[in-house]
Amino acid sequence: MPKHKPKRGAPTIDMTAMTDVAFLLLTFFMLTAKMKPQENVVIDTPSSISETKLPDAGTLTILVGPDGRIFLDMAGSHTRAELIKNMNAQYQMGLNEKEQMLFTTVGSFGVPRSKLKAYLNTLPSERPKFPAPGIPVDTADINSSELANWVHNARLAQFQMKQEGKVKDEYVIVVKADQNTPYPAVQKVINTLVDINVNKFNLITSLEADPNKVNAAKG
Repeated sequence: MPKHKPKRGAPTIDMTAMTDVAFLLLTFFMLTAKMKPQENVVIDTPSSISETKLPDAGTLTILVGPDGRIFLDMAGSHTRAELIKNMNAQYQMGLNEKEQMLFTTVGSFGVPRSKLKAYLNTLPSERPKFPAPGIPVDTADINSSELANWVHNARLAQFQMKQEGKVKDEYVIVVKADQNTPYPAVQKVINTLVDINVNKFNLITSLEADPNKVNAAKG
């Protein structure tokens, strides 16, 4: 009489510990992740076949909207803190310590210096609605051009942070204009950079297919 072999059930694995670990990791990332501030201007960049990649950090970006308004954004909380401290003292902007701290987290901004205090005290959710005429540019008198003042002092602040070992590199200057931005608005930005001896900068574009590579692939 043949022996009856009992059926072996599939082994069970207790997933409780793994679930707990996954939940802890999710909680950790939710608590430590920083939300990127909402941009105040939407830029639809023109396309090109350039494949040059910008660094992930250490950029100072000048944004030029389709209506010609100019916004600024710069990486690095240490540099931002040093920048706003110097700008506040140099131009008597009247910012207190809390407002200077807020400046390190606001992302891009496009208001005159005289309106920055009010802008910083606006709730983050309401800042996109704040009247933003853009950062003033004066190509006739570089000393009164607020864009020139911001960029010049931002570069000095980044250099200071590099000297102190808080950042690795000096700023890479980036101009990000919309494909519908009037050329004179972009030219004003370029002239301003040249006037403050910034002769090397990058123009951001969207990548399009290189026709030479496409034809080579077909052949």
